[in-house]
Amino acid sequence: MHTVDWPATTIAAHAEQARTYLASELGTRAPTVLQFAAAFEEQPLEGEGSVALFRFDLPPDGGTCAKEHTGHYVVVGCTEPNYFPAYEQDSEGAYDFHIGTRYALGVGLARVASEREPATARRALQHLVSTCNPGIVIEREELAGLFDTGAQLFAVYRLRLAGQEVYCLGADCPPGFYSLTKYPPQVVLRLHLGRLIRNEARDEAEHAAARRLSRARGGD
Repeated sequence: MHTVDWPATTIAAHAEQARTYLASELGTRAPTVLQFAAAFEEQPLEGEGSVALFRFDLPPDGGTCAKEHTGHYVVVGCTEPNYFPAYEQDSEGAYDFHIGTRYALGVGLARVASEREPATARRALQHLVSTCNPGIVIEREELAGLFDTGAQLFAVYRLRLAGQEVYCLGADCPPGFYSLTKYPPQVVLRLHLGRLIRNEARDEAEHAAARRLSRARGGD
């Protein structure tokens, strides 16, 4: 876990910020009860800093909101406030999704026609599966979604492996497997990208700290 401890007064101030934001977005549907989930003090993207994550229930509005989406998160603090369904994620996964969403909006991530799927992407996918899961045969594969960042194409494939449905990320996207096939492919893509971005930022911070320590000790 990468959460941090905050004093009750700081949490309360962020809860009030969250209520104000949700009231502006949801009006009379805004929740009155927020459950503090976690606090994060990271800078995985420019403009990100200390944030608080709260969980709340948002009953379906009679539209397209599925019943299982009643659990939601809201993120406030040094970030662009946002709320979204929980998608079965704990606080770490929810923050991953938030960062992935911020990235997607920043690069203008857009779904594009399947005809733009890179010619080598399927072969790379099949090689990945055979390497990660020796002896497992792909029983079915389909392109669930193709997304353009303006510079790269990210593919989300839906596979059946040993009778189990999974999503697999491919094309220009670093690979990853997820079982969340009940949700649209863009949900898993944002979750995956946020996880990658946070891991990369932590690695860079650790390397920078090691270099500073080395210099302080008189190293190169």
